[in-house]
Amino acid sequence: MRYVIIGNSAAGVRAAETLRALDPAGEITMIAEENLPAYSRCLLPNFLAGYRDRESLRIRPRNFYEENNIRTLFGRRALAVDTKAREVKLGDGTVVPYDKLLIATGASSSMPPVPGIGGQNVFGLRHLADAEGILKACAGARRVVVIGGGFVGLEAAYALYGQGLEVTVVEKMPHILPQQMDARAAGIIMRDMQAEGIRFILGRGIAEIVNPGLWSRLFGRPGKGVILEDGERLKADVVIVATGTRPNVDLLRGSGIAVNRGIPVNEYMETNIPDVYAAGDVVETQDSITGRRGLTPIWPNACAQGRIAAYNMAGQKRVYGGMIGMQNAVEFREVPAIAMGLTQPEGEEYEVLTDYRPERNLYKKLVLKGDVLVGLILVGDIRQAGVYGALMKKKADVRPFRHLLMRDDFSYGHLLRQAG
Repeated sequence: MRYVIIGNSAAGVRAAETLRALDPAGEITMIAEENLPAYSRCLLPNFLAGYRDRESLRIRPRNFYEENNIRTLFGRRALAVDTKAREVKLGDGTVVPYDKLLIATGASSSMPPVPGIGGQNVFGLRHLADAEGILKACAGARRVVVIGGGFVGLEAAYALYGQGLEVTVVEKMPHILPQQMDARAAGIIMRDMQAEGIRFILGRGIAEIVNPGLWSRLFGRPGKGVILEDGERLKADVVIVATGTRPNVDLLRGSGIAVNRGIPVNEYMETNIPDVYAAGDVVETQDSITGRRGLTPIWPNACAQGRIAAYNMAGQKRVYGGMIGMQNAVEFREVPAIAMGLTQPEGEEYEVLTDYRPERNLYKKLVLKGDVLVGLILVGDIRQAGVYGALMKKKADVRPFRHLLMRDDFSYGHLLRQAG
């Protein structure tokens, strides 16, 4: 059996090692545009902060590919998939035949269509090359503007602030982390980062990124920077764009593989084309809490999807249990936070329980639909995330211990006593 995997990150690597365990004799080929062994994109902010080097970003040992007898075609771009001929066509003219194909091409930084976005020292933060470019550009720099107040933007901001740079975060929405947190949770996190020295501008987007020559002509002084929608000018030596991601689906145009924003797959991670699977940040799956289909570019989901796809590629039917949306944990300075499931519900069918203690940087929010926990935000103390997450994943009936849910000492022990 010839297995071909396009992609060499969380989903692709997990699929490859699972396939090798299930089919020792199968031929496995991995294709990736980056000419690097697999590394953790989640740790790129740590790389920016100087806590990690290239070697410690690896997610598998140096000999992973050789040990698992995996043929690697790294540094080569997959241009097209011919699903009738069962071939992947690469940019250098190579044609790679397959019996089972996994598309795990991930996502790229989504860059807003504003003038100057492609200029010098303007970066996304998706690849190791981005992080290395940022560090190189920051050498001798003074000011950084981060566009986007989501997890990636805040982690980059915090990392570069720790390197001694002046950092301003610009977020178009009224509060940071708008996809994951509500205003209270975001406020605690932002105030903590402000206390450190990071500046925030909320509710305003950017109009233009101005490179040095134009900046000098416009404003009569050297430098470069960002112009906001209301005309405010922010001087910046380096600009990091963290305004989300877009799935890498360009190679599928004309292939017959269905594409919405990402690639829709069924519970077996199959696309609409037989023997073609997809996993990771490029796929659309069903949220196990809300029932909605969509993208959730989160590392643990990508790993689980890659593993399930591999089982099905190897002929062993396995069902993907669904993701829990926005399962993101983060810690800036001294305030850990995590958001899971439906965090900002709309509609009378939801009940929201909250405990807000801003003077202690503590916030707990639980969202219930009937007697089922469907969402949570924890800020300041995330020790109960495991037990709440387990209840959400199992869609457990919380009636027997509903009165205990908001207690600070609620734990698995309460569940066990109720079960006993």
